[in-house]
Amino acid sequence: MRATAVAVLSLLVSAAGARADDGDLRFSLVLHGRYTDRENLPSPSLLFDPARQAFAAGPYLRPQGSDAYPSALVSAGAEGRQGALRWALQADTGELRGQAFPARAEVCFATLASSPTGLAQRGSGKCNVFVNGRLPAFALDEVRLMPAQLASNGRPFEDELRGTLLLRQAWVGAVLGRNDFALVRVGRKRFTVADGFVHDDWGTGAEATFDLGALGPSWELGASLFYPSRDLPSGAGWSSALLAVRADYLPSLFEHAGLFAAFFRDRSSELVELFRGSLSEPGAVRLAGLAPGTPAFAYESRLVALQLDRPFTGDADVGWAGTSGSLSLGRVKLDWTAALAFGQLTIPDVTLTELSPTLVRTATRYRTNALFGQLAHLRVAAPVGDAWRFGGFFLYLSGDAPPAEKARLGEPARYGGFLGVAPFITDTNIFFNGGVAETFAARQATAPGVNARGVIAPGLNASWEPAPAFGVDARAAYLVAPVAGPFGGRVYGPEADLELTWSPAGWLTLLAEADALFPGDFFAGRATITKVVVGCDVVAF
Repeated sequence: MRATAVAVLSLLVSAAGARADDGDLRFSLVLHGRYTDRENLPSPSLLFDPARQAFAAGPYLRPQGSDAYPSALVSAGAEGRQGALRWALQADTGELRGQAFPARAEVCFATLASSPTGLAQRGSGKCNVFVNGRLPAFALDEVRLMPAQLASNGRPFEDELRGTLLLRQAWVGAVLGRNDFALVRVGRKRFTVADGFVHDDWGTGAEATFDLGALGPSWELGASLFYPSRDLPSGAGWSSALLAVRADYLPSLFEHAGLFAAFFRDRSSELVELFRGSLSEPGAVRLAGLAPGTPAFAYESRLVALQLDRPFTGDADVGWAGTSGSLSLGRVKLDWTAALAFGQLTIPDVTLTELSPTLVRTATRYRTNALFGQLAHLRVAAPVGDAWRFGGFFLYLSGDAPPAEKARLGEPARYGGFLGVAPFITDTNIFFNGGVAETFAARQATAPGVNARGVIAPGLNASWEPAPAFGVDARAAYLVAPVAGPFGGRVYGPEADLELTWSPAGWLTLLAEADALFPGDFFAGRATITKVVVGCDVVAF
């Protein structure tokens, strides 16, 4: 990992050593500051409660709680060219904030006579149920929180530094051919596939683009091969690569229409990990309807402990094919993306068999699931007068019940959701990644919708820009799941968002945002989910 970074940095240092009059050299330094207040955000995690020696099933997917915090991101970079050579270097801190992570509990299995939940903490003297002939302990996240620590992009700062070196871009490239129609780049950079529905994040690899318009035909071709992770690749990471190709017709400078295809060979469990959050779903629902002290409650508790503790590994071979474009039809702008996802992924399935009150046996079976998902995204916008712009959008990401639950019910090994490797969707600000803080988005991969159920989202938006330095954006959407959720409902709920931006000076931008999502029957409660953000961006140069 570090050898790769050192090699690329050496080339960048050589390029940066060029005399200023031999080429073009630009620097950037930007500070983003935010204060965020989130209320009633549903938790998809099932946490262990040491006081009850049981999982806290009540808060699962229930809108509750509060999280208010200041945060900051500092980004510095340089970009240059000398003759045919191109290069860029950028580092940032990630979103820095104080964050308290769940404490960890060491949990074992106990008989019902010792513990009515079938679980006990290690060291309590109640660990008396053998698992495959041993008395193991399972590491589980608790409801209690550890003291707050400095975090970057949602994980401890040391982990972010170790995994990424805080390096986002570090690439070198060259323009080739007549009229410099080809550009080849190698290193770390931002790779976008399928308009961000498959991937839109930093990665390590190579990319080539060919602007045939420089030779005559109004076409642009592109191909990339990269490791799709913010972390620098190491070990098994190099065996997991994403290949993407595209071809676009360019009727004008700001229009395109074309086709794309991609293939991801995953041998580092990147895609399978998307389903970890859905592991606890069946257990949370069943535990809420069972009473402690019963064999059924103990069985479910033990099964959830097994599932959450063990490594979640599996391979995947997934392909995508589709079309995307952006065209002007008179004064109306039309953007679209449509794609199919296909292939297979292997997901582990844990079984638990009670042989006696003090002995249980576990087994892990890897189940290969066929994958076939669909994506459709349409956006229309038109100006009205000099300051107003109105439009609408529609998003469909197919979904399905989690593979683990389908296996338990004996259903066919198929998953019908549209999977992305590191998607970045900004249609709304709470359910998706939009808003004035979208710069901070860590692009953490998630299955489509909530717990892989997918999403259907029709919406409207309006913007008002009475002056170049001031703007207001508003949008509203109605969000539903294509398939029913764990509580039997499909309605995520309506969401309304409002954003304001004002740039009193060229180096300063002030921002504010207020959003609300009114939960429907997909969730376990109806408390309104809100997000309020205020902040500023300072551009030093």
